[in-house]
Amino acid sequence: MKVKIWGCRGSLPTPGPKTVKYGGNTTCYELRSDSGELLIIDAGSGIRELGLALLPELPVRSHIVISHTHWDHIMGYPFFTPLYIPGNSFDIYGPIHFNFSFEDVMKKQMDYTFFPVRMEELAAELKFHDIKEGEHQIGSFHVQVQYMNHPVLCLGFRIQVDGKTFVFTGDTEPYFDTVYGDREPQNEEEREEKEELDAFVQSQNQRVIEFLRDADLVIYDGAYTLEEYPPKKGWGHSPMEHCIETSLEANVKKLIITHHDPTRTDDQLDELLPGFLADLKSQGASMDLEFAVEGQTHQL
Repeated sequence: MKVKIWGCRGSLPTPGPKTVKYGGNTTCYELRSDSGELLIIDAGSGIRELGLALLPELPVRSHIVISHTHWDHIMGYPFFTPLYIPGNSFDIYGPIHFNFSFEDVMKKQMDYTFFPVRMEELAAELKFHDIKEGEHQIGSFHVQVQYMNHPVLCLGFRIQVDGKTFVFTGDTEPYFDTVYGDREPQNEEEREEKEELDAFVQSQNQRVIEFLRDADLVIYDGAYTLEEYPPKKGWGHSPMEHCIETSLEANVKKLIITHHDPTRTDDQLDELLPGFLADLKSQGASMDLEFAVEGQTHQL
């Protein structure tokens, strides 16, 4: 399996001289099986460049899986050139919402109010699929879907093909007690409730560890440092230190931290990485660690 990064920025594109090294496009990843079968994860602004790179391969037949429908993960979809070319075909998978199908949500961003081309005018063959947590076979890719902790229904993907395992967490943060927070319970009833909540939080975080278990490569949302995290708790993005700790506990072989905050510069990322690598070395950990870099390819 081969994984190429076409976009690893979070929240919105950030072009400019301070983001050249790690990239300014929002989330998009290309997966290729050893046979060449293509699976695309997310349609952030990075998918535009991927679409141009696919033109020599026409006709394009591919799967696209969308972790969630926040703008930074679907904004590149209307600019994905292969959608406009007859003979191309795409099976597109994404989360169902309580009041809209996944297809309805994707259509809404191409409403004439927002975009000059309607979904119905696209020339490629498109098949939309609502997916939920569970096991799915998408072409030759075995995909385990798990709900993650984000302010909209967000899917993480554990993808297996050619004897290798790749995990993309989507946007997520550690589960935490949203009822009591740092407040101490005041009576026995509250203490019992807090114990139940703590057990649930622990079980949900353990589920994430098991989701990552023994993966060859994990690409994990780590938008913040632990120091930056407290005022952003509940926004749905993890501290980098949590990504590392969770991946170590899951025996991950290689971790790539992604969803770089839009205010994060290349220089700041360069300054952070050596400290994390030194910590891993001091622990005797064998896990490889990198920050996501737009344009890089990783062979599993």
